[in-house]
Amino acid sequence: MANKTPFVEKQRDILLERFGLALPDLYENLKVVCGKNEGERIFKAIAEEKFKKNLLPKIKGIDINVLMNREEGLSSPFDWKLKIEEKTENGEKVWYETLWNCPHLKATQKHNLPSPCEPVCYTDFWLLEKYGILKAKLVSHILEGAEGCCFRVMKVK
Repeated sequence: MANKTPFVEKQRDILLERFGLALPDLYENLKVVCGKNEGERIFKAIAEEKFKKNLLPKIKGIDINVLMNREEGLSSPFDWKLKIEEKTENGEKVWYETLWNCPHLKATQKHNLPSPCEPVCYTDFWLLEKYGILKAKLVSHILEGAEGCCFRVMKVK
């Protein structure tokens, strides 16, 4: 008899895939329906509104050291693999956050959609910087041959 994946595990995989597709699919559909520029504008407006209502009240005023320490625990339910290295550069604390096993990338590749980077990571980092939480700069990218995506994270000046 063939080894069957348990029902709960199948449901978890379906939920992770839906989670992985939600933002990239909305982003691509808005660009199709509204045109590229207007679709991107609407997507960013929606993302910003959600950010202001849902995430910003939870993280505003929390020290970046605390936020970076929490990051690893928050990513595991979504199957991210994550490594954070804390360093001091030019007298300032910075973090190098490397991510593997991206559920958004897995889902978009499975469904032949464009890269999820703009609607997911780059939008998150734009909002986090805009609202003074942190600043992130792409160091290496999995789609450019790196083992994972690495971001240099620092305080907003």
